[in-house]
Amino acid sequence: MRLSGLACLSITLLAGCASAGEESIYRPAEVRDVPYRCADGHVARVVYQNGGWFVRARASLAWDGRTISLQASPPTYGLRYVSADDNADPVMIWMVRGEEAWITEIARNAPSDAPEREVAHCTRVREGGEAPASEAGGEAH
Repeated sequence: MRLSGLACLSITLLAGCASAGEESIYRPAEVRDVPYRCADGHVARVVYQNGGWFVRARASLAWDGRTISLQASPPTYGLRYVSADDNADPVMIWMVRGEEAWITEIARNAPSDAPEREVAHCTRVREGGEAPASEAGGEAH
């Protein structure tokens, strides 16, 4: 009898942990507006929404006088967001690695091995309005 009581307690505790984790997945995360200075002179601002859960993560990129809705995409390293509009051509891509970000594009129907075209290389702007010293000049790598 004692063993079944412990088993019930374990199951109850596990169920409670699972439901607590599930709530955190669906809870709206803090929206962050992050500025970047691009080498081409433009300023890019990205607003991240829905936290880090890959399936629901969204972002809005304001750059070059337009706003592009993005959704998370599997990255090989860092963050990667692609155009959320299924009809967008070219597909716009926002990639972030550390303090640096790139805006690239690729034709909607491009072959899977086609390279993306770099549109802008940007560096995050920290408090005080300055990019980190190593990137303030906008030099590309």
